[in-house]
Amino acid sequence: MRTPMLCLQLLLLMWPAQALQCHECFATEDCFQPVSCPANTRYCLTTWNSPPGEKTIIIKSCAYTCPGFQESLAASRASCCNTDLCNSTVSHSISWGLLALSIWAVYLSR
Repeated sequence: MRTPMLCLQLLLLMWPAQALQCHECFATEDCFQPVSCPANTRYCLTTWNSPPGEKTIIIKSCAYTCPGFQESLAASRASCCNTDLCNSTVSHSISWGLLALSIWAVYLSR
């Protein structure tokens, strides 16, 4: 009984891990360009650079580390996340709101 379980565990260890996927671009408008990140990448990073008097530049990329507050400049801000394609700007709060509204509607229709 232990032999098949041991073989399964060894097989899973040899299975290649899936790379994190992030959007990657350099633009003045929000962009959605999914890429597979290099191995050991831990974060998807979005940086907004707003030089005075110029359009905001949005940079999306894969990142090994997440910049801290001290690393931010006065005209920029950054946001990190660690799930596939999480550096899009689509708000998940709207999805949760629609789910709650749907559950409430089903409850009232009974």
